[in-house]
Amino acid sequence: MKKIFLLMSLCSTLMTYDQSNLEGLYLPPSNFWKGVAAVPSISGFQSGPAYFVNVYDTSFGGFWSGWGYSALNDTTSTSYATNELGCIAGKGFNQSNIYGVAYVGSNEVANRIKLAPGSIPLGFYITNTTIAYRSMQNGDAFAKKFGGTTGNDPDFFKLNLTAWYNGVPKPDTVEIYLADFRDSNNSNDYIIKEWTWVNTSLLGMCDSLTYTMSSSDTAFGFINTPTYFCMDNLSFFGNTVHQMEENNQLLAYPNPCSNQLHLVNNEEQEMSIHIYNIHGQQSAPFILEKNQTFSLNTSNWSPGVYFVQSSTSKQQSAFKLIKQ
Repeated sequence: MKKIFLLMSLCSTLMTYDQSNLEGLYLPPSNFWKGVAAVPSISGFQSGPAYFVNVYDTSFGGFWSGWGYSALNDTTSTSYATNELGCIAGKGFNQSNIYGVAYVGSNEVANRIKLAPGSIPLGFYITNTTIAYRSMQNGDAFAKKFGGTTGNDPDFFKLNLTAWYNGVPKPDTVEIYLADFRDSNNSNDYIIKEWTWVNTSLLGMCDSLTYTMSSSDTAFGFINTPTYFCMDNLSFFGNTVHQMEENNQLLAYPNPCSNQLHLVNNEEQEMSIHIYNIHGQQSAPFILEKNQTFSLNTSNWSPGVYFVQSSTSKQQSAFKLIKQ
């Protein structure tokens, strides 16, 4: 059998797993932040390495778009005055206190998350706001009940996610259905109510994410469905420039792998190995001794994208592994 080796070289890149879970942002219980009602401004907030853009416009009495964050737990009220940033799941992912809320308006500047250049977004958890969920469930003064009176209307509510790098949009996009009634079998219709994982690893390296929303319920070119969604635990691998002369000679084959992955340490010192899945969950780390070859049984791994990170006392690097 022919062996194909992958030589990992750390000329300039160090990859590290990171997450924006918003828990570092402080809010009193049952409170929220959606910008500053001052002069028209572009601002936002930082969570981990990600920056969430917010635009507050003082025109017409003041309105906002982009990102806010919330500690609200009201799953019933449809009041924009008190529960605009309420989450239908009641809490953040895994019962956390703080979660992010996006209002997707017409201001494209606001509909953006900024990342460190070369980041690889692995995914995030998403759910509906209380107001959007109840609107689709029951209808309201502006929007229809999804499915219509018979339940047969092929309604949908969707988030369209685009990655950018160096000012250029990347060709791959991710479509996320927050509600989908298009199946001919009505028992398959759904409106997302719980925190749901979205895999974005196919987007590859980027420096920002932008998004739009679309709905089957429109009038005069405008979406009637309230254009909000909630996000938590944005996870990604980030690239940090780190110049080194040495090469990190970790050999790995085959890639893609099926039932086995072979790792070869060609360094003259031991190497620590960490393997992550796209959720950022880590397998048990292990030490690869100098000049050692180690074989991993991958037959029970779920198909998809993994990241192998190696480190020695001199350097670190990581690469993407595909499990077939």
